[in-house]
Formats: sequence, C-alpha cells, structure tokens
Amino acid sequence: MNFKKIIAAAAALTIAIPAISVSLISNATPPIDSNNIISGDANIDYVFNLADIVLFQRWLKGDKGLFTPYNEPGPGADTNNDGKYDIFDLIAMRRLLISDIISAPEPSFAPKAQNLCAGIKSSPQTSGIALTDANNDLEFINSQTNFTIDLFKATYNENKGQNDLISPYSVIQALGMTANGANGKTLKEMENVLGDGMNISSLNRYLRGQRESTVNTSDRAKWSFSTANSIWAINNRNLIQVLPSFIQNCVDYYNSEFYIASFDESTVEDVNNWVNEKTKKMIPSILNAIEPDDVMYLVNAVAFEAEWNEPYEKYMVKNSKFTAADGTEQDAEMMSSYEKYICDDNTQGIIKEYSGRRYAFAALLPEESTSLDKYIDELTSEKLNSLLKQTNMTYEKADTKLPKFKFEYENELNDELIDMGMPTAFSHNADFSNMSAIADINPIYIGYVKHKTFIDLDENGTKAAAATIVAMKNESFIAKPEKELVFDRPFVFCIFDTETNIPIFIGALNSLS
Repeated sequence: MNFKKIIAAAAALTIAIPAISVSLISNATPPIDSNNIISGDANIDYVFNLADIVLFQRWLKGDKGLFTPYNEPGPGADTNNDGKYDIFDLIAMRRLLISDIISAPEPSFAPKAQNLCAGIKSSPQTSGIALTDANNDLEFINSQTNFTIDLFKATYNENKGQNDLISPYSVIQALGMTANGANGKTLKEMENVLGDGMNISSLNRYLRGQRESTVNTSDRAKWSFSTANSIWAINNRNLIQVLPSFIQNCVDYYNSEFYIASFDESTVEDVNNWVNEKTKKMIPSILNAIEPDDVMYLVNAVAFEAEWNEPYEKYMVKNSKFTAADGTEQDAEMMSSYEKYICDDNTQGIIKEYSGRRYAFAALLPEESTSLDKYIDELTSEKLNSLLKQTNMTYEKADTKLPKFKFEYENELNDELIDMGMPTAFSHNADFSNMSAIADINPIYIGYVKHKTFIDLDENGTKAAAATIVAMKNESFIAKPEKELVFDRPFVFCIFDTETNIPIFIGALNSLS
C-alpha cells in the first residue's frame, strides 16, 4: 500500500466536497440511464466518489429529501447487491472508496531542482524525545496571540476598508526557519518579534510541537490541517554556502525539504508547483519572477479544510443583503442558525465549531457606533483571548445570519515586520552567519516576505490556505518603513485552535465583492 497515494487521493476528494455537495441537492432530475449506473453511485451522476457516501449516509439517518431510491434495488446505492438499501451498502461503499484511493495516481509535482533532504533524518538528540507541550504553555500561547494581533493590525492599517486575511501560523513557520540562520542583533530582534524574546531553541521546540499537534488522528472528525516547509538555495557556492547545521535544524523542527536550484524559470515553476500542491490548489502560485540578487527562498504552505460540526441545510440559506464598508448594498447568501453567543463591552459575536470541535470559527461584530477600522485599531490580544475563551463557558445562543464569502489576499510584509521590531534582518547590517558559511564575505539579507491567503466559507464548512515566502538576497537592501445577530456589515473573523485559542487565520470582511 503506497501511503503517498492514499494521502493524495484523500486530499483530492476532500477538496471536491463543497462543489460536489451542491450538486447533490440540485433540482434537476434528468432521465436515468440504468445501463451506466455503477456500483456505489447513490446520486446517479454516473461516477462513484465521497459524495455518494455522504448522501446515502444522510438518507439512512432519515433525510429522505437527499436520496430517492430509483426503480428496483440493483446497481448504484445497492452496493452489495442484496436487493435492499441498508447499512451494509454503506459499509460496502466505504470499502470500495478505500480500494479506489489505494489505486490513485501519484501527485504530479516533480521538481527539476534536487531535494537534498530526501535522506536526512532528525538528529538523535531530537528524535523520540518529549517535545515541549505548546498547547499548554502560557508563555508560548501569549507570544503567538501577541504576534497575531500585531501583524493583523499592521496589515489591516495598510489598506483600511479592504478585506484582510493573514495566517500568523504560516508566517511564524517561515520566519522561524529563517531565524535559525540569524545571529547577533539580527537574531535577537527576530526572537523578540516572533516569540516575545523567547530564544530560538525554545521557539523551535514549541513550533514543532504546535505543528505536530495539528495532525487529525480521529476517523470521525472531518477536518484536515497540513503544514509543509521547504528551502530553495541557488546552485552557486560563490553566492551562498548553506551550513549543514542550519539545514539540520530546519529538518529537525520544521520537517523542511531542502532544494538546490538553478534560480531560473524552472525554479519559479518548481516553487509555484510546490505551493500549489501543498495548499491543495487553493494558492496556485506565490513567486512571479526571480530577481538577480535572490539566493534563497524559505517557503511555508498551509492548507485547512473542515466541515461544520452542524452543517447548514438548504432551507437555512436565504438571499439577503450585506452593507459594505463604503456604504454600498451588496447581494448576499445568508446562512441562518443558532450559535454560541459571545460578547464584551463593544462586541457581539458567535462561535461555530468544526467537526471534531478541535477548531472553530469566530465572527466578531462591533457595536454599530464603532467602525471596523476603530475596532481593529483598539483590538488587543487580551481582548481577543477573552472573547475566544468564552467558547468553553457560554451556553447562550444567538439567532445568527452569517454570509457565505470567498476571497484571496496578498501582501508583502516587510514594512509590517520592520515596524514590529526586526529592521536589521532587512538591512545591509543583517547577520545571517548561521545560514551561510560565506556570509562574512558575501552577506545575505531578507529581501522580502510575501504572504498569500485564500478562504472559502459556505454551508458545508471552510477551506483556507496560506503560503509565505522569505526571499534572501546577497545585495545590500535598505527597507523603507512605512441577541439577533446579523453579520450584514463589516466584521472581524478568525479560525482558531480551541485548545489554545491561538488563531491560525484572522481577517476582516469589509466587502463581499
């Protein structure tokens, strides 16, 4: 059994769920061609996939509107061919799906660059030891929440009134790898920004523990959260000679791949294909072109997919209106439900859990007298944490109407990170001597930190992805700092870990268009 094949096929199937689910409830009922119905095809679309299992399982639970038995039992939902529709057909469908997954094709990503990490294993001193428990340490939790709020406020203030979405988790993973190559003042500033002064050794252990805790080990919880890291270095020893100790740290704590690349058009294609695959095609590309002084890229990719613990049914989605930040009225599809109610002095909000309850979605609506710009400007990590903690103690429900929305976001984070306290890494004074053996005669610097995100929230659940690229240059670079609740106006939202209340995505919705 090829494990990579299973993962690739399962990811492809999961991506398809939201689109497929819509087709399950289509009003169109074309004539049935019984000769072409295959085993397991419950929705009669002449293919067998995960959608058939979801539909038939709901029918067994009593939702008679989703599946109508056709003619006599036979091919299709009568998977075990016993002349009846029952639980044994569902079991047969699941076995058939597993068989299909095992025979699925390999992922298409085949880089031209050489992966030198293929044979590198974790160091003996880090293999098999108990890592620091990132989910229970308040110092780490507070540092990550502070970083989240500082970065979110900085990116939002750059384009007030526009949609915003960042993954502080993705940015920390990419910059955490980068900090392992820093030294002196450069490292100290990065430690202060990334971990409130926590030293890089401790931060490495926390970030590894956090990343490993995001793996879904439950067969019932319908969510996935994947993290991938990679480093791409130019194949030119006159420009950069990557230190083995740096590579080893990135393997030990970030499970990073390490590629030696030509830094031409083939490398642009390789990096973008890698990001596309690791974000499950939600972010097709992040690198537009290679600049002449680029010598290394440190890249992170994150993909989050989860079904709601209590999905919205078709009758719960109604056409309505959303008033954008500029005052224009926009068409919206509002999803109605009763959700956990949270509040403070100037906030009303809801928390809606994803399957398995490990992750949840929060929406925070400022009081009408407070603009979203002012609300975000005054938002603190303590305020956000206080609101999200209510998920474990609130029993009050709100009659909620939440809009479906989908958008992409892209930003270069240089100015934000400089203002947050790490300017040296972006300047000609940067010290990355722990990254390159020739940094003393050929200094390298962070040229830019580029961040892209994507979110699609609908009645089935949420898909979100992020990619972060840190570009290292070998040329001097001086940065220039620069109780009925209707969400029918701008609001803040986040996806957070319910065990730590650390947001993995946070954003602002100002417009649906």
